[in-house]
Order: sequence, then structure tokens, then C-alpha cells
Amino acid sequence: MASEREVEEIKKRHAARLLSQPGVSGVGIEKDQSGQYVLTIHVDDPSVGKNIPSHIEGQPVKIVATGPFRKITR
Repeated sequence: MASEREVEEIKKRHAARLLSQPGVSGVGIEKDQSGQYVLTIHVDDPSVGKNIPSHIEGQPVKIVATGPFRKITR
């Protein structure tokens, strides 16, 4: 099982490439139900997830349909 720091390094290496894909709005890290760290890819539409691998550098990937992120200014 990879540590949070190891998964953070994987995220850093792949975030720019993932975010350049149409429909990908965010890349993060979460713990799954077993307590393992996973890369979380936020997508605008669930159909975008079919273009994302299930593992990156051996780390599981979780697809989350969140829609686009918007900056909120006050």
C-alpha cells in the first residue's frame, strides 16, 4: 500500500496530462473504503471516465462525476 506522500508524487507527475484531457476538471487524492490512498479524477460527465485508466503507476484511480469547477469570488 502506497503512502500519501507516494501518491502525491504520482499525482504531481500526471496531473497536467490528466487535466489537459477534455472533461477532466480536477485531480486529487482520497482514501477508499479500505483506507488505501487512491488518485481521484473529477470529470464533468461520467462518460469521460472511460478514457481514464483504472490504475496509474500501479495506484488505483477513482472517477468522480462532479461537473466543472468554478471559481467563486466575493
